[in-house]
Amino acid sequence: MDSTTRRSRFQPGAIRKPIGLALQGGGSWGAFTWGVLDAFLANGSFAVAQLSGTSAGAINAAIVAGALAKGAPARARQALRSFWLSIADQAGPGIIGGLWGPLERQWWNSLNEWMLACGMLPPSHASAFAVELLRSAIAKHVDVEAIRSRFAPALFVTVTNVKTGLPRVISNDAMSIDALLASACIPDLFPAVEIDGEWYWDGGYGGNPTLWPMIRAGASRDLIIVQLMRDRIEELPTGTLGVRRRVGEIVFNSSLVAEMQAISAMRGLAEPRHAAASVANVRLHRVGPPPVALFDQGSGIDRTRPWLQLLHDEGFAAGKQFMADHGADIGMRETLDVARAFLDTNKPRIPLPGTTLPRTRADFDRGGRSHRARSRRQARRLATLLR
Repeated sequence: MDSTTRRSRFQPGAIRKPIGLALQGGGSWGAFTWGVLDAFLANGSFAVAQLSGTSAGAINAAIVAGALAKGAPARARQALRSFWLSIADQAGPGIIGGLWGPLERQWWNSLNEWMLACGMLPPSHASAFAVELLRSAIAKHVDVEAIRSRFAPALFVTVTNVKTGLPRVISNDAMSIDALLASACIPDLFPAVEIDGEWYWDGGYGGNPTLWPMIRAGASRDLIIVQLMRDRIEELPTGTLGVRRRVGEIVFNSSLVAEMQAISAMRGLAEPRHAAASVANVRLHRVGPPPVALFDQGSGIDRTRPWLQLLHDEGFAAGKQFMADHGADIGMRETLDVARAFLDTNKPRIPLPGTTLPRTRADFDRGGRSHRARSRRQARRLATLLR
C-alpha cells in the first residue's frame, strides 16, 4: 500500500506537524532512542508520519508504528517501555548481550571464537537460544497486522542480503517478525534469516538508517535522524577495545555518511523543475549522538536495567531539548548542518580533462585574451564542481 494512502487512527484536536523519524541501530544504545521517542510521543505538537530503522532502530520503529496504528501515542510509549524493560529483565547468559552490541562486535566475535575453541559455547545451541529470545521479545511487543493496516505510519526496515551484500528495504505490507529479526541479525551469533527465498543479515551494513525511501514517500518533509554512532571523536583511541569500538562506529555510520553526502551532492545539482527537487525540499534534523560521557560509562552489550534506564533518561532529555531549541523550526527550516557534520572540508583539486589551469601571472598573460577568457570559464566550472 502506498504510504500516501495511510492515515492515522489517532485524530488530535489540534493540527500536529508531520515528522519522519530515522532510527539508527546501536545495540543497547537503542534505549537512548527509546527515550527520544518517548519525548516526541509525549509532545502534542508532532505526528509521526513515517519511520525508518535498522537493527535496534528497526525494532523501536516497528513497536511505534504498530502501536500508533491502534490508538494514541500513549500506547506507543507504553509498548516501548515494556519492550526495553523486558530486555533488561531477561536472565539469559552473557551471549545474549551480543545481540545488542554492534559497537563492540569485533571484540565480541573474538571472545566468541575463543569460547567456541575451548568448547564452552556450542554454536548451534547458542544461536538457537539467542534467536528464540529475540524473536519472542519482538513478537510480544510488535503488532505486525497493525503495521500492515492503512492506519499505520509508513515503516521502512533495512536488511542486508548475504549473497549480494546489497541492502533491502522492507515496508509495511511485507513486514514480518522475520524481517525485524533479520535487521538485527549479527552474523557470527545468528544464523542468517530467510525471507522470500533469500538470506539476510543485520541491516547496519547497508543502511543505518536508510533515508531514501522516506524522501521518496514524501509523507513528511521534516526528517529527524536519531543518531547513536559518534561521527567524530576528539582523541585518538588507544588500546584494543578503544580501537575496535571506533572501527565499529565508523563501519556502522558509513552508510549514513554516504547517504548524507549523496543528498548534499544532489542538492547542488537539483533545480525545482526536476524530480530531484524532493531532495532539495526535505528538511533534515538530528537528535544525538548520546553525550560523550556515556561512552565511558557503558557499552552496547550492557543490558542491565540501570544502564538502559540511564540511556532512556538521557534520550528523553535530548528529545525535549531538541523540541525546545528547534520545535518551531519543524515545517519551516532545516536545523542539521549537513556539510559540517558529514562532509570533509579538504576537497581535492581536480583539473578538467584536457586543460591546464594557469599557475602564475606570466602564464596567465602568455596565452592572450582568448586564453584568459577560456581559463576563467574553466575555473568557474571547477569551482562549481568543488562547491
